[in-house]
Amino acid sequence: MTDLELKKSLLSSPGDTIQEHIDYIGMSQAELAERLGRSVPKLNELIKGKVLLTKETATKLEYVLSVPASFWINLERKYQDELLEIEQMEQKKNILVS
Repeated sequence: MTDLELKKSLLSSPGDTIQEHIDYIGMSQAELAERLGRSVPKLNELIKGKVLLTKETATKLEYVLSVPASFWINLERKYQDELLEIEQMEQKKNILVS
């Protein structure tokens, strides 16, 4: 397995952690969406890593899940950094192959 393949396989969005947390406490996505004032489809996009976790959402998650907003913001930052690193590795790979 290459470094790029390994990075891709280990990539985890903040949504993965949100899902793990609500599974652990026995809360459904529908209940979390309602408590956050979001629609279920919008929450599902967040959980799948398709949209950014904003400071506003992080603050609401802190209130609903009792996990500090700074934790969610740091997870999002690290996730975005990893995505950028993967993108750069892919570009470098494509240049070397061309």
